[in-house]
Amino acid sequence: METPRPPLPQVPLTIQRLNPRGRGIGSYQKPGSPSPASVEIVSGLPGDELLVELGKARRGKIQGRLKQVITPSPWRTEPRCPHVPDCGGCAWQQMRYATQLEQKQAIVSQAFGSLLTSAVDVRPIIPCADPWNYRNKMEFSFSQNKANERFLGLMIAGAKGKVLNLTACHLSPPWFLTLLTAVRAWWETSGLAAYRMNDTGSLRTLTVREGRRTGDKMVILTVSGNPDYPLSKAQLQSFQEAIHTALPDEKRLSLFLRVHQIQKGHPTQFYEMHLSGPDHILETLHIDTGAIQRSLTFKISPTSFFQPNTIQAEILYSQALQLVTFPKKHVLDLYAGTATLGMALALQAESVTAIELNPHAIFDAQSNKELNQIDRLTLLCGDVGKTLATLQTQDTFVPPDLAIIDPPRSGLDPQALTHLLSLNIPEILYISCNPATQALNIQELVQAGYQLVTVQPVDQFPHTVHIENIALLRKIETK
Repeated sequence: METPRPPLPQVPLTIQRLNPRGRGIGSYQKPGSPSPASVEIVSGLPGDELLVELGKARRGKIQGRLKQVITPSPWRTEPRCPHVPDCGGCAWQQMRYATQLEQKQAIVSQAFGSLLTSAVDVRPIIPCADPWNYRNKMEFSFSQNKANERFLGLMIAGAKGKVLNLTACHLSPPWFLTLLTAVRAWWETSGLAAYRMNDTGSLRTLTVREGRRTGDKMVILTVSGNPDYPLSKAQLQSFQEAIHTALPDEKRLSLFLRVHQIQKGHPTQFYEMHLSGPDHILETLHIDTGAIQRSLTFKISPTSFFQPNTIQAEILYSQALQLVTFPKKHVLDLYAGTATLGMALALQAESVTAIELNPHAIFDAQSNKELNQIDRLTLLCGDVGKTLATLQTQDTFVPPDLAIIDPPRSGLDPQALTHLLSLNIPEILYISCNPATQALNIQELVQAGYQLVTVQPVDQFPHTVHIENIALLRKIETK
């Protein structure tokens, strides 16, 4: 018989600050310890006095668990969701929205530091008019424990790989939860197991997408590519029936099966099977450049990236384009994705060249270019740095007078930055979801002769620590 584990100690703790993941940090000195340890508390806010359960110390840091709020921080408010603080989907739902905005403004200011001179127009963060139910895409995970209890939902904050059985979510539209409930019920009767990291089991994730402006819906079931754990025809049929029963009146409902195949020594591969409905959803963005107001329609396939907050994406792109001075002869749209911005730019610029590494994104961009009858846009598939180097060797290459860059969270890679600087582009518009790497890149641009002109944060993701930030730079003219 196993000896029961002793209960974990519970201690009072005052939260002093937030870490980069938006979690509360306090300090606890264990009796007999020479120095205090840092304690991380999911859902803790500066000024909170909490009762916390202490986990094991690792490298001088302790992962704690909130048990009770003794004295609340002035920042604290009652969260809407019953899953706070367990769910990893929100870090800040317990923080007043006005304070969230203040903290995000401060994160941008701290990241940019000395770059924000008196000559820079640092604008207040643009809030989300409705900070609830804003997401147009969610990915839910399947999981089973050793007792074969089933879990379908989001990852538990601070728990490695554990999944929360989601019964409420205030970031997504209500129908996402209706669907989740239906899929959970189907799973109970399917005879299928959740995928495990030892490459056993079948069910990996459930992805749900919506065209917020169009009402189109997409459901993607991702399963293991291990041939020992396939889904039968009957299981696939019952999955489809469960979806259509949960959403009976949807005329544009797309269903897909995605096979996620891993093999040691080989790159991960994905295969998609279109089960029913259209092979894409449609979304519409209303873009206002200041001079032109235009609605653009986009086909979104299962692998397409699209901003997960449609309404705020319209504001993000419109604000970015309103910072740019026109006319423009040639614009580069780098890390273009499906060239959403490139198409908006092509409404005013004489020509736009969009560069994107992902061939699926370029395929979607080509479809959307035709759908919106955009003529002045050239799409190139390839690495940004290498493609820029190749373009400059061509006799027909027109020197760009504007570059818009929207790189991944890691920022510009060195080769892309080198070739970007060699072009001496008069204006650069840098959009980023990571102000820290954005500021590092901009520091290099400033050292190379650019002036930071405007900084505009946008709250794309309320109740999370994430921020979108726009920065405009201009090349300093030398005599």
